[in-house]
Parts: sequence; structure tokens; C-alpha cells
Amino acid sequence: MGLKSLLKKLKKSNYFIEWSKSNPDNFFSYAFKTIENDKESPWQFGFYHKSTDKMTTFILENNSVEIQEEEEIFKKPDMKVMPIDIKKIKMPFEKILKKAEELQKNEYPKELISKTIAILQNLEEYATIWNITYVTQSFKTLNIKVNPENGKIISHDLESLMSLIKK
Repeated sequence: MGLKSLLKKLKKSNYFIEWSKSNPDNFFSYAFKTIENDKESPWQFGFYHKSTDKMTTFILENNSVEIQEEEEIFKKPDMKVMPIDIKKIKMPFEKILKKAEELQKNEYPKELISKTIAILQNLEEYATIWNITYVTQSFKTLNIKVNPENGKIISHDLESLMSLIKK
């Protein structure tokens, strides 16, 4: 089932409808999934509360919906959390992932991937974007930003995990 279909399914669930009644000032702000050893985690959908500056996450697995407690979000103080424009999600996630994999194989063939982290988010600099991060066996991260409308690679860079720790 595609990302848009899963989001629709979530929004129609009794769980979400009840939660929304007491949280009217929320909006969809991210989708998240990891892949490790060919095993995919369930999709997580985050809804941001403007009034509390916190996030509630829903996890969809098979036919069940799980809600996580509202929690603080990891962001810079001046960073604005923005809603995802779902109309911009035109390419299926599998095709987005394939574009990122092609780039990795062509540009960084020596980097062996141990984990994939995929986040759909809305960043001020890029608007709605797929942020695909590969964690490599050589302790590096390859970050690839992909346009969700056409699958075009917007940027990519490889960094040592050790340099991220120093930041």
C-alpha cells in the first residue's frame, strides 16, 4: 500500500478521528521508515501541534494503528515545522528509493549500505522533500534529497559519522 493510501487509512481510523477531536491544531509533518537487512520498519506518521510545539506519532503496521505519547521534537529553536503538501507526493516511495539506490551505486560504489533511513518532510530550503540517509559499513552517512514529484536528485553528500559527532 502506498504512502498516500496509508495516510488516508490512518485519517479514517477511529483512533485518529478521536485523537483529532482533542487536537484540532495539528498537521501532518513527517513520514518515517527504516530498512535494515532487507527488513522494513512500519511507517510512522508525525503530526505537529503548533500550540504545544510537540509531535504525536502514529505507527501503522498491517491493520493496526499505534499512537505514541506526544513528545518534544528535535529541532533548532528558530526552525519552523511546516506541513507536508501531500499533493506533491507523486512518485511511489519504491521509485524514490530506487533513484537513491542508483545514485549510491553510480557515485559511491565502494560504500556498502547497512541501514536506510527515509524521511518525508517539509524543509524551508527545499519544501516537501524525501530525505534518504544511508548509514554505511565504513561509518559514514550518505544523505540524498529527492524531489517527491519527479524523483529528481536535488542534493547528495557523504560524511563521516565521526565528523557529525564533533559538530
